[in-house]
Amino acid sequence: MTGGASGLGLAFSRHLTGLGARVWALDRDPKALAAAALESKKIAFLACDVGDELQVVENVTRIERESGGITVLVNNAAVLMDQALVSKVGGKVRTHSLSDWNETLQSNLTGTFLMTREVAAAMIRGKRRGGLIVNISSISRSGNPGQTAYSATKGGIDAVTVTWSQELAVYGIRVVGVAPGFVETPMTSRIPPMFLEGLRARTPVGRFGTLDEFARTLQYVIETDYLNGKVLELDGGLRF
Repeated sequence: MTGGASGLGLAFSRHLTGLGARVWALDRDPKALAAAALESKKIAFLACDVGDELQVVENVTRIERESGGITVLVNNAAVLMDQALVSKVGGKVRTHSLSDWNETLQSNLTGTFLMTREVAAAMIRGKRRGGLIVNISSISRSGNPGQTAYSATKGGIDAVTVTWSQELAVYGIRVVGVAPGFVETPMTSRIPPMFLEGLRARTPVGRFGTLDEFARTLQYVIETDYLNGKVLELDGGLRF
């Protein structure tokens, strides 16, 4: 589980642990890791920046050795840096930062690539045949004003989900995406309250999702062996 020390990742990890799974939760935030480790004793928390190839290789090697074989990878780690491509505020034109663009792609898209590459290789090497890769996409995958870099990465994740589902099927490895709408997490807490309430009002079901609903969706994906190469939308019907 990447991005596993807070928000959706921590909820996923707790839910799967409750079902009897042995979970390794990776995260690059030391404070979140320390706090989560105090609360969730049954989860193995590891420090890892998924955008760093060496860290990914080292952590996947360690988990493969200690687990005896990886069966499921959930690519959940992501950063969100809201910025318009170009904006004019107070007579001054501002442009999207290249450094923020690069960091978002490195964490969200390159991190998903690196983790999937290493874990899929471990699955293929392993004694057990098959496995599952779950890529966490987003409602922003089709584009969302102010989220140039984030939307680009989530659209890319949808594309590689389909690509990998076809490439890895011969090894018995399924690849499925889940595209959440809004749920109250540390990431969405950075969205201005007025904008957040506007999104809630526009959601046809009249509310945001809950962590439990997203966790049960992940459970469904894991348990449904015929599901492959699809991105499940869980957004209450909200469309931008």
